[in-house]
Amino acid sequence: MSGICVYKKGGKMLNAINEETKVCKSCGKKLPLEEFVKIYGKNYSNICKKCHVKKRQETVFNNKLKNGEIIEKDFVVIERIYKKISNERVLRRSVSTIPHIARDERFVKLFDYKDSWVSNYGRLIVKDDAGTYQLVKGNRIRTTGELTYTLYKNTFFKIKKQWGYKKETVLARDLVIQTFIVNYDIKNNTACWHNDNNVKDNYYKNLHPVTELQYQEIKNRWEKNGSVSEDEIIQIVNQKEYKQQDWKPWQYVRTYNEKGYLGMDDINYHSDAWIRWTNMMQRCYSEKIHKYKPYYKNCSVCEEWHNFSNFKIWYDTHFIPGTQVDLDKDLIGKCSNVYSPETCSLITHFMNTLFEKRGTSRRISKNKKGKFSASMLILNKNILIGEYETEEDAKKGFAEYKKNYIKSIAEKSKDKVPNYVYEAMIDWDFEVAA
Repeated sequence: MSGICVYKKGGKMLNAINEETKVCKSCGKKLPLEEFVKIYGKNYSNICKKCHVKKRQETVFNNKLKNGEIIEKDFVVIERIYKKISNERVLRRSVSTIPHIARDERFVKLFDYKDSWVSNYGRLIVKDDAGTYQLVKGNRIRTTGELTYTLYKNTFFKIKKQWGYKKETVLARDLVIQTFIVNYDIKNNTACWHNDNNVKDNYYKNLHPVTELQYQEIKNRWEKNGSVSEDEIIQIVNQKEYKQQDWKPWQYVRTYNEKGYLGMDDINYHSDAWIRWTNMMQRCYSEKIHKYKPYYKNCSVCEEWHNFSNFKIWYDTHFIPGTQVDLDKDLIGKCSNVYSPETCSLITHFMNTLFEKRGTSRRISKNKKGKFSASMLILNKNILIGEYETEEDAKKGFAEYKKNYIKSIAEKSKDKVPNYVYEAMIDWDFEVAA
């Protein structure tokens, strides 16, 4: 521990206090004293707070395992699952006029990149400023031969305090995995096995997101035997010895509403991401919540977001510190019942009420003149739309008014929200949502 250095400057006595530190006997890191638990009034523990939490988690896990409170079905078992793609994201061949290389090829819109569609074969289409669709050639990495694309990613610029675009080079296989394949552990699956070790093949059914250790084991077997089956790959990714080096079993036990698991070690249990995730899981799977909020009974969370670590990556990418937002699945997902990166966005509470099924009330009433009046109730404020001859006309009037009202909100919010949110608001259709 360091002490106090006293020195003179300008005839005055000044104290320069260096931060007191201690070395953790568990992780070996030199850390400030505040990172250690204070015991017996003045002394500090020999291990830091994070290591203390890890040891406690391990003890609790082992006790539960010993007592039969955790059983085989509670552990995460990785399966081969492909994502369901909504028709709204698929670029029609008649629109792009670009021939497909196979009957099952589909170009799917990328949320975070400007006017870009990736296919399940790893090909990319972009739309230029003139509105012309073009097939992007891409570039190959000299050392590995893997295909890359340079795209414009939608990013929040802190200085300007608005959303804009910046260039980013991304691997074709990463775009395919992100769009078409359920990735159980985005943080640790930093490698990708291409079937037959053919890096030029980016067909989604031939790609496997894996850890570095898993990749090496798969490659070793391929070099030894000349091939590796999908069953072998699944077996490898589920074996403990091929997990990431800091893998801990309690991080991959479905302890949250029998669905969710941590997926990581260093968790801030007071963070916005953690609070949003636990609320989402409870909303979908807690029977106590369903008793007084029955409209959540049919809702679910996608498999990828059962892992808190995966959700946190998405949340931290889209959340702007200092803002107050809701986790919404009704705008992008067209009132979907599934929480997922393909259906969710972070928008203000006011915007959220515009799109959720129960958020805005449609009021149609018959007056003394025999005409039908239409009004919209939002946030306890009644907005009179107009009078119509028939009830059907009143409903149509409401739908048209709400559509235009949302468009006006979208224009005011442009550059203040991600572009895919803005586009969804512009294209929003009341009848489709209903």
